[in-house]
Amino acid sequence: MSAQERRLSAIGEAAAGVLRTTPYHLARAEEVAAAVRLPREGHTGRRSAVWLYNEVKSRRVLVALALHHAFAEFAERNEPADRPAVPGGLVEARELVTRALLLVARFHRAESFLTQQVQLGIGDIATSEKRQSAPHDPPAWPESAIGRAASAGWAGRVLAYACHLAPVLSAAAQAVCPPPRGWAQACAEQLSDLAFDALTDDCDGPVDRQAAALSAHWYERHLVPLAGSWVAELDVAERVRDTARRTAPGGRAEIDAQAQVLRCVLDTGILLRRAGREAADLARLLAASGEQDPRALFDVHSRRGLALLRYGDLEGTRASFATCRELAEKDLAARAAPEAAVYRSRARHNLGELMLEAGRPVEAAEQFEPARIARAEGAGPASGVSPAWRRHTLTAQAAARAVARAGRVVEGLRQAEAVVADRLARLGEPGDINVIAARVSLAETLLEAGQPIEARHLLQEARRHRAELVQPIAYWTGYDTVRLAQVELALREPVGVLRLLDDAPVMDAWFARHVSCRLWAEARTVHAMATALAGDIGAARAALGELAAAPHAAPAETHTAAVARALAEVELMSGDPAAAAAELTKVQAAERMPGDPPGRARTLLLTARCEEARGDAAAARRHREALAGLTHAGVDPLHPLLLEGRFDEAARRFHAGSFEGLEELLAPLLDRTPLAHGRPALGDGHPLLLKAVVLADRSGAVHLPRTPRQILWEDA
Repeated sequence: MSAQERRLSAIGEAAAGVLRTTPYHLARAEEVAAAVRLPREGHTGRRSAVWLYNEVKSRRVLVALALHHAFAEFAERNEPADRPAVPGGLVEARELVTRALLLVARFHRAESFLTQQVQLGIGDIATSEKRQSAPHDPPAWPESAIGRAASAGWAGRVLAYACHLAPVLSAAAQAVCPPPRGWAQACAEQLSDLAFDALTDDCDGPVDRQAAALSAHWYERHLVPLAGSWVAELDVAERVRDTARRTAPGGRAEIDAQAQVLRCVLDTGILLRRAGREAADLARLLAASGEQDPRALFDVHSRRGLALLRYGDLEGTRASFATCRELAEKDLAARAAPEAAVYRSRARHNLGELMLEAGRPVEAAEQFEPARIARAEGAGPASGVSPAWRRHTLTAQAAARAVARAGRVVEGLRQAEAVVADRLARLGEPGDINVIAARVSLAETLLEAGQPIEARHLLQEARRHRAELVQPIAYWTGYDTVRLAQVELALREPVGVLRLLDDAPVMDAWFARHVSCRLWAEARTVHAMATALAGDIGAARAALGELAAAPHAAPAETHTAAVARALAEVELMSGDPAAAAAELTKVQAAERMPGDPPGRARTLLLTARCEEARGDAAAARRHREALAGLTHAGVDPLHPLLLEGRFDEAARRFHAGSFEGLEELLAPLLDRTPLAHGRPALGDGHPLLLKAVVLADRSGAVHLPRTPRQILWEDA
């Protein structure tokens, strides 16, 4: 605490003591100055009114300091010292704010005489201040709580309660959204000033209702504009659910109300972790109610599994989807329900989604294929939007992603394009949110297939459209941002990655706790890689190390492997192949067959580079041969990762002075013949294509394919 802060604190204590017993108009500056107890040059001495006014500049500041000191003492006696925890729901958040304001209201009741004197003084303007010769610039105050209280007092405002309210408002807001920096403090200052005026003017009102009214004002004035209007619907649903719990616990009313809360949470795509908890509560209610309807239980467990899948809790997802499969194969089949086949396909689809996110795309594709065929048979005519067609197109979209991620990029890209064309034909609107979702999946497949420029164009357009339809902090907004950042990283544009992610909500710890720790981990990994490419190897290494040890990071094998591979790349950039090889050894120990062939390809590619950097050419050659042999695991022969291995071998021969076989190695990279998906193996602008062209040109031993010169017809 600075010397000025100590003086202001002592003045506030003295002013509070005087104003508790003396009416404002009878309180004299000399009396307050005499009550100040502050050491001066080793001994205590009396201060004068002149000294007092030199310190506070105004009686408004004097009474503001008195109130600040009095409330700080009151709060210290009556308030727990622990920082408030983030509430589990919106109703709890509003109750938390109400309790904080109740303390303020009780202070006004306990110190009613003092607060009345402060109200008189906060609007007092001295005659000297009205003179034209008086200085109009505000005095300089310390950057601290007591300094802010003094500054507000000079302006005729009261911030005595802001320090008490700010952490409460921050915790309450985090129940539904992450508050921006400085938002809670600004809200607390406005609410403090409002609470002082309201409570001083209504000194006879019931304190609990006064606190509730002020809490409602904060909710409508500050929280709803910050989070979005969707919180109003959630607030109503929670209150109905709480009423049903009190009046008819465990009955149909509570079940319906709980289902409505779950729908409100799921529809926004924001509070996915909470959605998993709400779905679990609904499942328990259904199981305990005696209404053993397997379809209702299936729906609840399916929604819980999907919410937890997006959040990143694969164990919880696996348990929910296992329950779905059991219900579909036993209970529904035993009842001979006509929709049993529909639920079996849905269970297969869910398991495919789980395997895809668990880093097992080959098995995911095997789950999706029979579900896709079964759903295609019931999809109906080639026009119109029916529930059966919606189920089919969702499975077709997921199947295309799985096929591409399994290494069969040509087939996956053709399937993804078919999904986009089908949705556009039936829905008829390119801006429809489900057409946009199909375009995002197509962009992901394009990136896998070595077409990053086309993928970037699609993602930029889809991201812009979807941002108009969903909340900025929602899962799908973060999903689009991360996928676009991955495209920029593939194009070796680290500045673009950092521009996208630096201030994105997906990078916030709140997003990891409430929306998706899996997506947060992906964003952090991409950001670290871009940081390394931008030249800050140390920061990238530290970020990836923290990510690997983060307690709330996605526990899936895909997360562990992706971080380890990223660390290996960073270590290779820093010139430490031994450390890179150590990271890759961890990945190799966890890789399984068939598992994730492209992931295995990335590991082999990096391992070969490590061996090359360590001088073991034979080991590097073995790993590159194993990489080329992944075609037996279903990876396309012209998969970009396999082409990258060919380029590494060509670069090694070139730098060793051997040009034998260079043309054969580089020919698939340079070939511009369209594949079955209508594009060459490497799209225009792909960094690997550019490197291959440069190497072929420098070698002079490779015949570069010539393309006819294009002429604009208007110029011909």
